[in-house]
Amino acid sequence: MGILPTSNKFPVLLVLNPYSGKNQSREVLETIVQPALNKAEKPFKVIESVAQSHTQSYFIDNIKPIITDLVQSLSVVNESAPDAPSLSVSRPNSATLQVMVLGGDGTVHEIVNGILRGLEGTAFVSDEFRPRIELSIIPTGTGNAISTSLGVTSAQDAVDRFLVGKSVPLRLMMVSTRAQQNWKIQVYTVVVNSFGLHCATVYDSDEFRHLGNDRFRQAAMKNIENLRQYEGQLVLYSPVRRYSRTSRSFSPAAHDSSSANGGITISLPGPFTYLLITKQASLEPGFTPTPLASTSDDWMDVLAVQNVGQAEILQMFGATSDGKHIEQEKIEYFKTKAIELETPTKGRLCVDGEFLTIEGGPEGRVRFEIVSDPDTQLFSVYV
Repeated sequence: MGILPTSNKFPVLLVLNPYSGKNQSREVLETIVQPALNKAEKPFKVIESVAQSHTQSYFIDNIKPIITDLVQSLSVVNESAPDAPSLSVSRPNSATLQVMVLGGDGTVHEIVNGILRGLEGTAFVSDEFRPRIELSIIPTGTGNAISTSLGVTSAQDAVDRFLVGKSVPLRLMMVSTRAQQNWKIQVYTVVVNSFGLHCATVYDSDEFRHLGNDRFRQAAMKNIENLRQYEGQLVLYSPVRRYSRTSRSFSPAAHDSSSANGGITISLPGPFTYLLITKQASLEPGFTPTPLASTSDDWMDVLAVQNVGQAEILQMFGATSDGKHIEQEKIEYFKTKAIELETPTKGRLCVDGEFLTIEGGPEGRVRFEIVSDPDTQLFSVYV
């Protein structure tokens, strides 16, 4: 038994976003990443993003030939007998594709959605064969939410963790909208979905992009000065766990007696000042809105603030650096696996830094779910 000679070492795919964060990705590649990979004798191929959505389009178009080449490089030659002249080839039932990301969370979002869209409707993922996509995220973006939540402190730290090779699942969230009484998947998210003040902050932050990471702070203050309340109703489906400030832990939430049918556990009527649905504890260094979230578990963390004023929202932000805000009375904190949001009029959602417009009323309802399908949940990150 031996390895086919097509490729003894399949290259690491290195996705370079030169425009992320403070435009430092290329320097990090040349001074930290490339020397480390060369020393470890790991070949790599650079895929450079030239514009927004380029990375997603690249993987949509190329993930099938990439996986085909990967499988061929791992195919095993079986000798039926020591002197047998003929050889048969057996393919593995799994293969691991290593992708190193020099960029931010938006680049990770594009990779995940590009790969899943490129594999959609194909036979490349099944019970017989299921690829694994391992992501090494080198924090050169603006917020670096995933890296921060995993405790990665620098580009060098991220490279060191990649070389050690330990990974954990990167759990995805699925965002769907109504389509003639059925649900249509719009996007998969890895960091955060938001409505209200957070969404408005991200939307307005583009005008402050020249300030780097401080753009979010500037945009937040702009929106707090003109604080709005956002009409909508949120429904959390069981199982739901609710944070107790008394026990400082989560416990199963009591059923909402007015809407207990159909497995509904909690209904929040709004209006919402601030609403986050996320998989990450931190969204940037010093900002930890959901401190008990886990990148790898099968829960979504929900932070809901309903109809509060400037004083309360400023008090909340003042305590988010260490997560102590979840002890405040007006903060509601849940863990759940399926949520629906309905707004009375047309609204806007932030989905991993991009924006999704939703229609008002029942037909505009949007659903968020933790992904459990193994044919979709293909991704992991190095820790």
